[in-house]
Amino acid sequence: MKASCLVALLMLALLLGCGSSAAQTPNGAQSQKPEITAKQAAQLKLVKSPTPQYPEEALRKNIQGKVVLSIVVDAKGKVSDAKVLSGAPELVQAAIDAVKQWEFEPPARAPVVTNAEVAYGHPRECPGSISDSGEVIARGWSKNDKGTVIVTDDTVGQSLPPYLTEDRKAGVGGELILLITVSVKGEVVKTRVVKSLSPHLDKAAIKTVRAWKFKLLSGNPDSLPDDFQVHITYMPTCKPQF
Repeated sequence: MKASCLVALLMLALLLGCGSSAAQTPNGAQSQKPEITAKQAAQLKLVKSPTPQYPEEALRKNIQGKVVLSIVVDAKGKVSDAKVLSGAPELVQAAIDAVKQWEFEPPARAPVVTNAEVAYGHPRECPGSISDSGEVIARGWSKNDKGTVIVTDDTVGQSLPPYLTEDRKAGVGGELILLITVSVKGEVVKTRVVKSLSPHLDKAAIKTVRAWKFKLLSGNPDSLPDDFQVHITYMPTCKPQF
């Protein structure tokens, strides 16, 4: 059974340093609409940016790098067009698909043309005080001292605990261990902290893990309810260096 873990393989950045009106008349002549200044483009506020997919081919070839695009933001704040300015061919289509899902607060004057950047790479571990983000990794199975093995139920979405910025910037990281009691229905009915990282992270982890569902992988079906350990690792990361 595949372990349930989340690793931030992809970093996002938006470059809003230049922008202009992109309106065209049907015959190709530029409209008389006033040009949108760089300052107005820089005021665009990104409100939705779903996590992009790292292309499988690029992962196999260990290709990392940035894709720079020219995007058009319409009056509704959606990206109506995206054209590649630079980037590895293996990353280009994924970057286009990603930015077309972005949404901004509707601009005062549209359309707005500006540059966007999607950077693909493996975040590097770094001190929390200078970190840009963090990874949270949780093993998706657990074996107790009786030999009973449980795994997270793949049919149910299992979210990971948040890595709170305050703790990350304070240098709090490492392994947090919870002891959970799993019922015959695979529900977490009790949660205790075995190894603490901070009161904030402990509380957030308990709240998240209580919503997890498990199923028996091996052992006596009548062995549940029983206790199992959950190991959660928090690691501050910095953006890839290209």
